[in-house]
Amino acid sequence: MGYVTYLGINFPVDDLTIAKDFNFHLNSEHTDRLALTTVQNEFLHTKYVYAIQLPGELDDLNPQAKIESPIDYELARESLALLILLLRNNLHANDFAAVYFCWFGDEEEKLLGAAEIDLLSSQIPEIHTEERFLIRFNK
Repeated sequence: MGYVTYLGINFPVDDLTIAKDFNFHLNSEHTDRLALTTVQNEFLHTKYVYAIQLPGELDDLNPQAKIESPIDYELARESLALLILLLRNNLHANDFAAVYFCWFGDEEEKLLGAAEIDLLSSQIPEIHTEERFLIRFNK
């Protein structure tokens, strides 16, 4: 059982423009249709949902990781910055996207926290995440 990050967007991933140097991948290992549908309907509320892989796990965006494993925390900050840039470049005005991350198999468990990010802001916000966490990106 591994950790999985789900991306919800309102257009097919084929239409997503990704720069060559972005460390962003679809994670075909976690394509369980029931898990994708559960996350889509319960948390993301988007037309499309994909399991993705980033340089760092977003659940490391917390004070404990910042102190105990600063490398993991910095990788998580890089992943958040990557997502912000990717979505800023691809979403249309008044659209949104969301990511939800949890342990694979915990997709039906209760949400433990959420945050919103304004993609039009130039600052990357400080977010304190935990497992089973939702981040919504608004443009």
